[in-house]
Amino acid sequence: MGLYADGDADAFEELFRRHESRAYAYFLKRTGSRDRARDLYQELFLRIHRGRDAYDPGRSFAPWFFQIAHRLLIDDQRRAHRCHEVPIDDRELRDAGPRGEQQAADREQALRVLGELSSEERYILVSAKVEGVGYGVLARELDKSVAAVKKAASRAMQRLRAASGHRAAPAGVDAG
Repeated sequence: MGLYADGDADAFEELFRRHESRAYAYFLKRTGSRDRARDLYQELFLRIHRGRDAYDPGRSFAPWFFQIAHRLLIDDQRRAHRCHEVPIDDRELRDAGPRGEQQAADREQALRVLGELSSEERYILVSAKVEGVGYGVLARELDKSVAAVKKAASRAMQRLRAASGHRAAPAGVDAG
């Protein structure tokens, strides 16, 4: 890490190679989700990259590495705790006839697309569009610019709309 902090870009590749599997296993064991573990370990290495100037070469790398990993895990658990999942029973929709079946299929497709979003994209989308959390608040919380948070929310919404077959109506046209 000291070499990387001093500007040796190849040293990061070596750090990644040495610690990738340990980081992934750490997150997988604690989250039980391969997707969340993958997102978290990618974020971990991004934070290591961003924090390379703050690294103290006089200290051991592993404790610093796992302190960052632990903080990421805590942040992820806090975000997950704030987003309460409500089970959806599609049987009632399916019993409502063809329209209900289409609504159930649309809901299944939307849930599939939501599952394909990264944990950060899901968090931004649900927080901003469902819970009404402002982009500024999310930007500060995620240590990103407001523009980056807006762009992530917009892209996630576009993916949901595309998956459901809904297109935005042209200006002045009633979509209903």
